[in-house]
Amino acid sequence: MGELVLDRRTGRTGIYMDTIGGEHYLRPETGGREWTAEPHQVDPAPGPGDSAEYDLLRRFRQNAGKRQHSDRRNPPG
Repeated sequence: MGELVLDRRTGRTGIYMDTIGGEHYLRPETGGREWTAEPHQVDPAPGPGDSAEYDLLRRFRQNAGKRQHSDRRNPPG
């Protein structure tokens, strides 16, 4: 529980929460609604040794962090 995993069916990464009824329950890293995935579709998330996939994931996270910070400085309205 708590491990970062990759749902190969959707391409999303999430935190492994539990297995119920033969399905893995995953939650987005930033929180939000859980989704289910079949165990054979779930792998550990790419790490630094998996360069191409890891670089893409790292850039996505960096860009998401930048968007969150800029939203706080420039609130709408």
